[in-house]
Amino acid sequence: MTKRISTSTILQVAVFVVIFTTVMSVAFMVQAHDMPAVPVVAAAEPVAPELPAPAAIMLDDAPDGFASWYGEPFHGRRTASGERYDMHAYTAAHRSLPFGTILRVENTKNGRVILVEVTDRGPFIKKRVVDLSYRAARHIGVSVTSVELEALTAETVASFYATQPDRVLAFTPEFEPVALDATELDTLASASSLTSVMTARGDAEYIIVRPGTKGRLQFVRACKSDA
Repeated sequence: MTKRISTSTILQVAVFVVIFTTVMSVAFMVQAHDMPAVPVVAAAEPVAPELPAPAAIMLDDAPDGFASWYGEPFHGRRTASGERYDMHAYTAAHRSLPFGTILRVENTKNGRVILVEVTDRGPFIKKRVVDLSYRAARHIGVSVTSVELEALTAETVASFYATQPDRVLAFTPEFEPVALDATELDTLASASSLTSVMTARGDAEYIIVRPGTKGRLQFVRACKSDA
């Protein structure tokens, strides 16, 4: 027997469907409104790789004491290393450090610093630890003056480049020893003696130190690279 669906029943079903659809739509819109907004992330700009920071180089300690100087009476004479003494060069006499060693000499009274190369033996007066050339002594204001010494030997320089071939050993404009990435400095001239570099350098220039021959070191004037 076939049952007929009354008109009232159909209307009730239709009303239910409309009400259900309306309620669900409102609920969905409320839920969507309450959802946290998705942040818009801007594309990151490419960042240039940072060069490694300059690394301090530890120089060898040398006994501190008093510095003196020698000049005219010895100018042109043979030194203990066999070289002729030049009172206008950046050199020094030390009792025991190897010839060719670079000394960083600081005047403790005025804070001035100089680099000199050991080419002679002396001084032989108690409490004096280094005899500076006339020019070097004038540079930092030494007569008989208290100084602090640090030494950089050819052996230390050779060891540095053997273990860090992509870096350079240099002295800053303030004569502080540092290790820098090779791309950070531009050379300004060919390698030469310490005296030549010290004479020609500008106040903002670095001094690159490299191994030389026969236990001697080479020096190159350089400046910070713009790259």
